[in-house]
Amino acid sequence: MRISIYSMLAISCLLAGCITGPGSIQELNERQESLENKVAVMSSDLNDVQRRLEIQETRIRNLEQNYSDMYMKMGDLQKKQVVSPPAKPETGEGVKNAPPTGGLYERAEALYNEGQYLNAILAYQVFIDTYPNDGKVADAYLKQGLALVKIGRTDGAKFFFKTLIDRFPESAEAAIAKQ
Repeated sequence: MRISIYSMLAISCLLAGCITGPGSIQELNERQESLENKVAVMSSDLNDVQRRLEIQETRIRNLEQNYSDMYMKMGDLQKKQVVSPPAKPETGEGVKNAPPTGGLYERAEALYNEGQYLNAILAYQVFIDTYPNDGKVADAYLKQGLALVKIGRTDGAKFFFKTLIDRFPESAEAAIAKQ
């Protein structure tokens, strides 16, 4: 009778999972180790993502500061701009009568040619904002993009090239920007 009770007890424990063999403990240890390794990798990945996020946040703050500075400089340029009397348009074959631009475009061109690319970008923007329908606006967008390329900011240049292509898709400047 005692043997049958012990047999029944052993069978019920085995079925209930109370008795485990050495192989299953080894298996559980391996699974635990595997999970701990995965958690370590995920923790490392999370730390990398957090560092990247901090870097991006810093870049965003720098961009915000740069744009703020740029708009302040643009405001200063607008205050300092000297509006010369409108020049009489030249007449002749192949020359269009263009509205006067107060020398804004010419000033931006001079800055660009002098290698003062940031100031040129601002001056071109003042010109574009002041004379949005002038025939030189497409060239101004192109020069803004090229100025950014020259100072190594190709991502920023893409904005001006895209704007140029969107606003003046058939222009010679847009063809250059597409390259």
